[in-house]
Amino acid sequence: NLLKVDAHRLLMKRQVLTGSAIRVQRKRAVVRDMFWSAEDVKYFQPIDLWTKRGLKGKIEESVGDKGLMKCFFNGHIQQSDTVCLSLYKRVFPNKDESLFVES
Repeated sequence: NLLKVDAHRLLMKRQVLTGSAIRVQRKRAVVRDMFWSAEDVKYFQPIDLWTKRGLKGKIEESVGDKGLMKCFFNGHIQQSDTVCLSLYKRVFPNKDESLFVES
């Protein structure tokens, strides 16, 4: 299955970071196991969060210095819900050197 060849096509790789809610209050939650420091939380603060049950959310602030964070969601979150953050990275295709060798 070959897609059309286009020089302007970007290849993207998606990595999903996951965390779990440890304290839940209606639409707010404290999430752990996603980051390891308060600096990481501050760096990724503009990126949107999503949950396995379809809620969307934002990072409000970091809690302490161990990577915990307060998050706000568009609906009621449950204690058993998994919080996810999608990261995208551009990937370049592998060059096949045998195509460029003159025989």
